[in-house]
Amino acid sequence: MPTTDEGMTGTILVCDGCGRSRRTSATGLFAWDLLWLQADQAGWTGSDRPLGPHYCTICADNE
Repeated sequence: MPTTDEGMTGTILVCDGCGRSRRTSATGLFAWDLLWLQADQAGWTGSDRPLGPHYCTICADNE
């Protein structure tokens, strides 16, 4: 289970453009799907697969 520098567990999405991140405390089989759904609805773009690439709303607007 991934752990952040703050010691929190969860699933993390990192923008390949600037390093901005989103996280969810969810872990397990569907954690990535939940996180990507939330990010997509917030305007993130890119692959729906964990390996990416992924871009936050700011970087997506700059493309």
